Amino acid sequence: MLSKFLLTYKFHSYTMIRLYPLILGIQLFCLYHAYSKRSEQKWFWIIIIFPFIGSCIYLYHHFYSRNNIDNLREGIKETFVSNYTINKLEQKVKFADTYTNKMELAQEHIKVGNNNRAVEILESCYTGDYQNDLKLNTNLITAHYENQAYEKVVYYGKKVADKKDFDKSNEKISFAWATYKVGNKEEAKKLFQSMDHKFCNYMQRLEYAYFLEEAEGESAALSILNELMEEIQSMDNYEKRLNKNEIRNIKHLYKQLSA
Repeated sequence: MLSKFLLTYKFHSYTMIRLYPLILGIQLFCLYHAYSKRSEQKWFWIIIIFPFIGSCIYLYHHFYSRNNIDNLREGIKETFVSNYTINKLEQKVKFADTYTNKMELAQEHIKVGNNNRAVEILESCYTGDYQNDLKLNTNLITAHYENQAYEKVVYYGKKVADKKDFDKSNEKISFAWATYKVGNKEEAKKLFQSMDHKFCNYMQRLEYAYFLEEAEGESAALSILNELMEEIQSMDNYEKRLNKNEIRNIKHLYKQLSA
């Protein structure tokens, strides 16, 4: 009887050891998905405390339709297979060499830091009417800025500088910094000032403070930081949640410069 129990125990132990990598993989995917989707805190505890059962409950709760199951399969591949998304998009471009497909591929290369390849793809699109396309130019700005090719950033920034949707974009921040890096301080300051609107543009205005600190000194940076701190005090809880990262960085820089 004892020997039968031991054999059964050993069998289950061996099975669990073999299944452990799979269970761990599912658990990691669930934690990644919960983090990326900003799920409730309870799901993290359920997944961590009950790795297999908790993960199964999470998957059932969030992926119950056929469409969601297909998305889950793709999500697992993207999480654990290196370059899976890029390879899939490369095949998509080979099948249909369109502007949209090439743009998707270039953006994925930017996302993973392959900026040279991204530039190559984006510049192949830079013909005809697309030369004034906002999306194409802003992606070129991002890729070239990451490569510290500031002259190129300025070139493409000027192409879309008068477009309304460019005014509040992160790429305009890169354009302003690149303008400063190539030696045009006053023009860079004008670009930052054009993004300095009260009760909005907190990321742009934080970058303006960083710029002023570097270009004109701490007192100049504090002048805009004081305005930002006053606005933060008047925010409601929703606005604070919406801008929590910028608020944290604004407070950190203010504390550092006013010490």
